[in-house]
This record gives sequence, C-alpha cells and structure tokens, in this order.
Amino acid sequence: MRLLRYFFVPWTMFLVYFLFSAVLGQNGLYARRHLEAELAQLRENNRTLERAHSDLQVTRDALLHDQDMLSVYARQLGYGRENEEFIRIMGLGVAINASMPTGQALYATNAVFVQDKTIKLIALFFGMTVLVFFLVMDFLSFKTRDLES
Repeated sequence: MRLLRYFFVPWTMFLVYFLFSAVLGQNGLYARRHLEAELAQLRENNRTLERAHSDLQVTRDALLHDQDMLSVYARQLGYGRENEEFIRIMGLGVAINASMPTGQALYATNAVFVQDKTIKLIALFFGMTVLVFFLVMDFLSFKTRDLES
C-alpha cells in the first residue's frame, strides 16, 4: 500500500506540466488570448485600409473621367489654368481629403508565455515535493513504530 503512494509522484508531475502548459505555455490560453486580440486589431486595421482604398479608387476614377472634378482638385492643390492669376492666402491650409481614414502601423508583439523548459522544471519541483512528503511520512511512521516497540 505504501508503494502505491509513490505512483502519485509521476502523475503529479504530469498533471502540473499539463496544467501549466494548457494555461501559461506557448500554445496555452494566455498566449492564445494575446494572439486573438492582436488578430482582431489587425482585422479592424485591414477594414479601415479597405475603406480608404475604396475611397481612393472612387477619387481616382472621378479624376480620370470627369474634367470638372480634375479642375477642382487641381485648384485645391494650388494649380491654375494658363494665363490665370490667383491669390493664395497663407495659413488657411489646403483641405484635400482631410477626413480620409488611414491605417495604422501595427507591429506584431510576441505573446507572453512560460517556456516549456521552465514548465518542466516546475513539474519536477512539484513531483519532488510530493516524493519528499511521502518519504517524510514513511520515515515518521517507521520512527513511531520503532518507539512503540
């Protein structure tokens, strides 16, 4: 019966390793949540860039096919027609596509996780702790038997 207790040692090590890997490991819950949040941010940025791209496509098509639009756009940029004079007042600024949304520069960051080597060491520590506990219990049990006899 006493030997049966010692079978708990490898099972303890396995259980601790499994739990730490499932929660804090490289593919654990914590790392996955970080990556899912980053993926959601990248998808939102992609949608913003797609909207900006479609707006720019509409502007491009309008400039290619509509001469009046091209003329208005050129005037906003500060260009005029030949033999035409105009006065630009400094400080007013040019507001071309001022409300145009743009994407953000997003940099991937490494997910925070505990390395597998560290998890193995933690599992070994817990296994050794259980082993020492059982050995101490056996030692105390033998010691009390020796004192009784």
